[in-house]
This record gives sequence, C-alpha cells and structure tokens, in this order.
Amino acid sequence: MKQMSSLDIFAVIKELQGIIGYKVDNIYRDSSDRFFLFKLKGKGNYKNPFILIEPGIRIHISEFKYSTPERPEDKILAIRSHLKGTSVTNIKQIEFDRLVELEFSGDQSYKVIVELFGSKPNFVVVGEGNRVIFASWYRKMRHRDVLPGKEFVLPPSRGQPILSMSSDDIQKIIGASKNAEEEIVRVLAREAGGGGVLMEEILARAIIPKNKMCTAIFDGDIERIVSVIQEITQDLETLDPSVSLNSQEQPISFQPITYKSNPYQIKKFDSFSSALDFFYSQESPMVSPGLDRYQRKREQYQKVLHSQQETLNNHIQKQISYKNVGDAIYLHLNDIDELLSTILTARKNNVTWEDITEKLEQAKNNNISSVRLLSQINPKLGTVDLNLGFDIIEVDFRKNATEIANDYYKRSKKAGRKITPAESAILETKSKIESLNGNIDEQTVTDAITLKRRKRNWFEKYHWTQSTNGFLIIAGKDISTNDEIAKRRMKKDDLFFHADVQGAPYTVIVRESSDKEVSEEELQLAARMAASFSSAWKAGYSAIDVYYVSGENVGFSAPSGEYLPKGGIMVRGKRNYIRGIILELAIGYEESEFNVNVIYGSLESVSKNSPIVVMIKPGSEAKGKIAKQIQRIFLKKATTSEQKAKLKALDLNDLVRAVPHSSKIFDVK
Repeated sequence: MKQMSSLDIFAVIKELQGIIGYKVDNIYRDSSDRFFLFKLKGKGNYKNPFILIEPGIRIHISEFKYSTPERPEDKILAIRSHLKGTSVTNIKQIEFDRLVELEFSGDQSYKVIVELFGSKPNFVVVGEGNRVIFASWYRKMRHRDVLPGKEFVLPPSRGQPILSMSSDDIQKIIGASKNAEEEIVRVLAREAGGGGVLMEEILARAIIPKNKMCTAIFDGDIERIVSVIQEITQDLETLDPSVSLNSQEQPISFQPITYKSNPYQIKKFDSFSSALDFFYSQESPMVSPGLDRYQRKREQYQKVLHSQQETLNNHIQKQISYKNVGDAIYLHLNDIDELLSTILTARKNNVTWEDITEKLEQAKNNNISSVRLLSQINPKLGTVDLNLGFDIIEVDFRKNATEIANDYYKRSKKAGRKITPAESAILETKSKIESLNGNIDEQTVTDAITLKRRKRNWFEKYHWTQSTNGFLIIAGKDISTNDEIAKRRMKKDDLFFHADVQGAPYTVIVRESSDKEVSEEELQLAARMAASFSSAWKAGYSAIDVYYVSGENVGFSAPSGEYLPKGGIMVRGKRNYIRGIILELAIGYEESEFNVNVIYGSLESVSKNSPIVVMIKPGSEAKGKIAKQIQRIFLKKATTSEQKAKLKALDLNDLVRAVPHSSKIFDVK
C-alpha cells in the first residue's frame, strides 16, 4: 500500500492544525486491526471529526464509517483510559521526517508518536516523564529501546530536509566523491529528506533530467534547484490537493500541490485529507465483518457443494456400473451357471480346491467356453472371480447366475434412488450460494459506497424543505430553534408562517431579497410545513388555517404594559391567511454519490428529486414504526444494488425526524 511521503505529511499536518483544541471523545481500532480512529469533538471548522492513523501508511481526517469490534481489545481500553477526554494541544511533524507527534492535555500530559515508515511501524503512547505507556511493538534496538515504563527516544534523524537546504548544502551532497557517478535523483532521494517523488518534481521544474550524473551538475543547475525549492515552499502555503487517475480513472497517487512532473489526469479535492480519504478507500476497500462473514459462509457451502457433486457422480457411476454387470451376467447366463454348478458339485463331492483349480485350468486349455470367464478361485473366501471383459467381479459359487444378476440390478436401482435426493441437495446448496452472492454483491456496494459520513448543512438542525424554484424553507423543532429562526435566521424580506393554533413551528421562506418572487405553490408548501409540524397533527386534525407576514412585521417585544412569554413574538400589520391546509406530508430521499438524504414537503417538491414518495397523514402509528415502514418501502421499490445499499445505511433517525407525530401511510408514489 502506498505510504505518505515526508511532503505529504507536512501538508496534512498543516491542515490538522484545525483540530487543536478539540477533545478526544473516543478511540477505536478497526475490525481488520489496521488502524486507529480518534473521534474528536469541539468547535471549529470540523464537526466531530475522526482522525485515522494507520502506522506505516497514513494519517488524516476521514469521513468514512468503519466497522469496529463490539467489544474493544484490552489495548484500546488501556489507551482510552489515558487519552479519552483530553484535549489536542499540538500536532507536528518531527524534522520533516515520516514521524508525527500528537500532544494531549488532561489531568496529565501525553504524547502519541506515530511512525509512518518501515515494515513494523510503531504507534507509541508516552506519559509523564516521557515514559512509554503503550506501543504497538516493544523491542530493543541498537540506538534505542521501546519498552513499557522506559524513557522514549526518537528514531535517529534521516537527514536534512531538501526544502530547508541552501545551495551550499546541495553542492556538498552532489560534489561528494562517493556520489560522482550516480544519478542526481538517486543521490537526492537518499541523502536529502523528502522522498523520491519530491526530488523528481524538483528536477522536473528545474529542467534537469533526473538520470543526469552528479558530475554533470553545474552551478546554474544548483541555482535552479534552490529557486524551485523556494517555489514549492510557496505552493505549500496554499495547498492544491489532488489524486492522479489512470486511463481507467482508477487512483494511482495523491499530491498536496500541483506536480508539474505528473503526466496523469487528476481529480481535485477541497482538502488534502479528502484526497487521502478517497485514494485509500479506492486502493484498499475495507472488508466489513458482514462481508467477511458472507465470504466465509460461501466458502463453506462451496466445499459442501463439491462433496455433494462427488457423491452424485458416485451414485450415477454405481447405477450404470451395476446395471452393466447385470446385463453382462445375463449375456453369459448359461456359461456362468455351468461354471458355478461344476464348482458347487465338486465341493459337495469333497474335491479339494487344488484339484478343482487344476481341472478348471485343463478345461480352459481345452477351450471350454464356460471356463473362459473364470479369472481366479479364492479358496480361503470360497468365491470365484469372473472376468466379464470390462470388469472382474467376485461371486459366491453357491448362487446361480440369475440370482447374481438380480443382486446387481438391485444395487443399480438402490444407487439410482439416491440420485434424485442428491440432485435436490445440490440445487439447495447452489441456491444458498446464489443468495450469498447477492448478499456479497450488496455488502460490497455498501462497504465501497456507503461508508462515507454525510456532511450536514446548517439548515438540517431545523425542519426544512426546498421549493421547486429553489427557495429554502425552514421550520423550528422546539422553542429554542423557533427562537433561533425568528431572531437570527429571519431577515426582513423573508416570509414568516404560523399555523393558526397554539403550539406550532416558526416557519420561514428564505428570500434573501424582495426581488425574488414567491409563487402560490411555494406559499402552499411553506404553509404545509407550518401546519404539519404543529400540534394540529398530534390532535388528528385533517386541515388547518395558516397565516403569513413579511419578516419585518415580526417583533420580539410586547407593547407597554403587556407581557410576551419566552420564545413569543408580536405580529404587526395584516395577516395573510391560507385557509384549509390539508395535513399530509410527502417523504422521499435524494441520492448522492455515497449516501441518501431524507427530504420531505409537498408531493410536488419531493417528487422532483426522489424516485419514491411516501405520503403520510395524522394517524395512530408511532413515529418510529412509521419510519421503519417507510424505509422498508424505499428498499422494496429500489431498483439497483447501490440504492439498496445506501438505503440500508440510512440513519433511521433521519426518517423519524421527518414524521411530525403519530401517523399513517396512505399512498406511495
């Protein structure tokens, strides 16, 4: 798996400065035991971010959901006992190396040192006195030891970073006699910190062939290298992250800035963490416990199927073989009877087996037809072997040929009776494998597509919908959000709606300016939102009146001598009424690349973006039960594996929030 370079780490650490001050909410280890996940919480540009740390490979903010064991391992519980609840106070790269140090502060101070290099990279937690509390690997080394309770010592420095080198520093490396007959790119990659990719980019920008020998590098070349280093340092001030794609649009590399040496098509991202998140999710998709369980079950069924097919083939082979023997016996019925009768008579007359064998050999030499079938006599067993041409069978000479033939026919029929059940068992196993293949396909889609956490918009903390003309409509969920909408969100040109009943959300059409005309359809949509989430729904009304005014006509102070309760408003001027708003709501979903988003409002507004629309009205079913019914309807009507996977991953709470109160489903569009 591709590892982050020193430059990549430098860039992502620059981004991660935004998490300083956040608290550690929890720590997880993924189910495949590859990486650590730090769940953080705090106020800043990131909302409850997850920091993914995969020793030896990467560190970045991740938006994907990863499966974690139901019961954390003891080592994770131990790390949590120290770091949970602490604040991130610093995060830095050590000497432009592939080493990252995170500092945490709580009752005590801690550090986490992550190695992003090597075949056995370490993840070390250090406490007071710089003593090791935990490490992925405990070991003694030539220059240092990593052992519990021992003082932690950093790995030896890997050399001066290229980005801080002067012309004299570069000249010293290139001019060294040991490097004279080596390519410049190899020398810089080995002796200057930064990695081979960065060295190739520096040489490409400096217009110096990377395979040029150090003896052919002159002062002008070094000046251009220094100039390019300054240029790249400047580029790193404002990152321009991207992922390189091959001709099949598969990711092959990532870069924090634009690389002029990069010949590939690129996909740009808003942040380097997003680019890394995308790259690694494509390069090494996670195998969830569900997928692993399905795959192991399929392997078991495939082994069973192989065994069942062998058993069926054996039954078929026996059926054919036994019948052929029976047919052959009937073909030589008289000869076999004569041979067996001769042997039986001789034994009754106390003729020894030696004499019987001798006389039968003489008869065979005399070309007696019945004896030609004899292969050998088994005196100890009291049986004879008959050669039927295609098979040799052992028979009891005390039976006649007809009895022997019928015995083989019975065996053939017995084997034949086992064929149908064996075939049925095979069909059943194949059906199970086919069902598992469907589960695997669906789970694979789920793992690859629906693992990404959905970024929520600011207005999703309220009830909201969008009109067909693009007007945003928001409504309060409680007294607090009502107050927030009225006092902070509403502007004078917005339209304020309220159901004509006590206990209703403040509902606002966000107009932005008076130049934007609001259609009758949009007035009806806002009125529907105001009515649906009012107490009228809970009371079981079928319809209710709603009024609206402009935002400038809503006040927050009572006239002199009157009292305005907390969260209350004063509406001035004429109220515009919309009579008889029917209490019903349309619920659907909007599909994106990675997930689905629940949308609700009128049938017209929802059906514009949702392939399936469920209509609800006041009823007796609890909100949670209605939400589950709606999700089942969505899944039943979904037409692709991708849709099903996304709908299964849908947070049921998103549907619960869309249902006003006890309801019933009355239509599906």
